[in-house]
Amino acid sequence: MGEPQDVGRVLKRLREEAGFSQRELADRLGVQQPAIARWEAGGVNIPLNRIEEIVACFGYGIEYDLKAIPLQAALNDGVPFQLVRRRTDDETQHERLRARSGNFEFVVHPESGWYVEMSDITTGERLAGALGVYPSRIEGMVAHPDGALVRYGTVVGKVVASAKTHLDGSAVFAFFHADQRDLELAGVADDPGWKIS
Repeated sequence: MGEPQDVGRVLKRLREEAGFSQRELADRLGVQQPAIARWEAGGVNIPLNRIEEIVACFGYGIEYDLKAIPLQAALNDGVPFQLVRRRTDDETQHERLRARSGNFEFVVHPESGWYVEMSDITTGERLAGALGVYPSRIEGMVAHPDGALVRYGTVVGKVVASAKTHLDGSAVFAFFHADQRDLELAGVADDPGWKIS
């Protein structure tokens, strides 16, 4: 992937898959929109450090096959490289802290770790309100037939849609302490990490 046309095609594909316009990507990178157009057209060599910055916007990094070539020679001679998806420990942890139940998705906010956001799967819209357990950090989440179970410290709670709705008709959620039956329904009754104290 060392030729400008190859890099340009990859850049365009990544940008389109992310749903960015050329202008939006340009704003993120601090360049003008025509620069993005030139890069995508493959009419200009993009410095490797700039390529690394660009692909990082999409959650990728670059791995080089240097084979003991001095770095400056590698940069000058166009050493082949490939895109690899970088998955941070935070991303992996965040994936474990989400659950789907019925028409709802429950996700622990990745930056704070102490509150759960709810979304309607059918519309993709985030719902008003959130469950917070501040200052504790949510350590586990599993789907439950009525919503989701969350574990923080020695507490296991249950987030469920109540019979009430907001004025716009979206669901209102409530939080309750979980019991042994909730653990059984969620399939974690035998998991030592989900014991109720």
